[in-house]
Amino acid sequence: MNTQPIPPHHAPVCVLVVDDHPNTASTLARAISRIDPQIEVIAANDGESALEKVQGKAVDVLITDMMMTGMNGLELVEKMQAHPGGRPSSIILVTAYDVPGLRISARRLNVDEVIIKPVRPERIYQLVASAIQNIHSASPRVLVPETRHKFKILVADDLQDNVSLLIRYLTNEGYACLSAFDGEEALQKVRAEMPDMVLLDINMPLKDGFEVLQDIRSDPAVGHIPVIVLTAARLEPMDMQSALNMGADDYVTKPFDRRELLARIRTRLRVKEAEDIIRRRNRELNLLPEIGRELSARLDMDELSDVVLRRTVETLGAFMGHLVLLDETAPLYKTHHFSCCQTSQTHAEMPPLESLLAQLNETRQGCIIADAHLDSRWHVAPDDPSRAMLVVPMFGRFGLLGVLALAHEQAEYFSLDHLLLLQAIASQAAIALENARLYANLQQSQVRAS
Repeated sequence: MNTQPIPPHHAPVCVLVVDDHPNTASTLARAISRIDPQIEVIAANDGESALEKVQGKAVDVLITDMMMTGMNGLELVEKMQAHPGGRPSSIILVTAYDVPGLRISARRLNVDEVIIKPVRPERIYQLVASAIQNIHSASPRVLVPETRHKFKILVADDLQDNVSLLIRYLTNEGYACLSAFDGEEALQKVRAEMPDMVLLDINMPLKDGFEVLQDIRSDPAVGHIPVIVLTAARLEPMDMQSALNMGADDYVTKPFDRRELLARIRTRLRVKEAEDIIRRRNRELNLLPEIGRELSARLDMDELSDVVLRRTVETLGAFMGHLVLLDETAPLYKTHHFSCCQTSQTHAEMPPLESLLAQLNETRQGCIIADAHLDSRWHVAPDDPSRAMLVVPMFGRFGLLGVLALAHEQAEYFSLDHLLLLQAIASQAAIALENARLYANLQQSQVRAS
């Protein structure tokens, strides 16, 4: 990793690495410490021990896993916001779950980077080195508004003229571009920058295109990235067959036709978008058991309700969650605000639910309200920041247990993906809530019997 050494007149930078997977935190900490001897790296295996280790110490860079036993990554970030030594200058959240809304929740907490596993160490090193450089230059952190995704393409060719021509074509089509002039640089940038596509020349120094392609396809973190091989017309047909067998998605022969090349790029990127959706949904499915285990471990109704609200709010990017548990004696009503949201101090209440409850009972499905200020199903006060609403029922074995509703301050924020994920979480929550009620009833029976 090529990084600038820390100037001697600068104070040491403190990096906190938190991950509950065995050896991950310590291994990553040792690797980061090699960037510069003046970096102090602290490793912890859970949020609670991390907070203990940095008592009275200012943390400059926080790297934390999302799903951990006990306190999760976002909760740790919240705690670090109020740390006596000041909030970290740079925060990196690592997660295996690219679920809808997680990036929104992270942005509410001023997280700088959300990285989806598997992640190459080179990417972490790059982010840490950049954060340290910003700290020493005293550059204020500028929050860049989220914009529409721009595809990033790496052009790898040892000839400057070829790279310049390709980058001009791609830039004119609205793509972001990276360049590499040898095989080793190309592989390093693939791992560090995670481009959406690689245009790979075969004849390059240090590593040829075949070696680079083989290394990409054998790496789980980057193996899904589409690669279009750029080849000279004189290349043997067997060589191109080998490239395709090794995992090249397509090839274009030089000198190439601009329109043909751009058409092939668009085709492969459309395929990648569809595959990314499948990968994201698979990660969502992997998240559900994690949440299920966390809910089933709790038998106290109040604690369980708090966890249900917090997890759904942070997972789907809402700024507020409402939970109503129906009970013959006294309905339990709870609201959770995302603590670092600017609108979190605004009081927003759940309206009367009679008509909506009837609909949920009949359909047994949740609903999306695009704009609560324009929809009669959800009555809001004029100053209520709630716009988009997501409402799902929680059914137990004998009927409707309650209602879970999330609010977002942007109209039309919630999609069908959000609804399906929330319904799956609500089903798990219903099972946990029913078990908690049974446990509470059992305890009461034992008390009466004694």
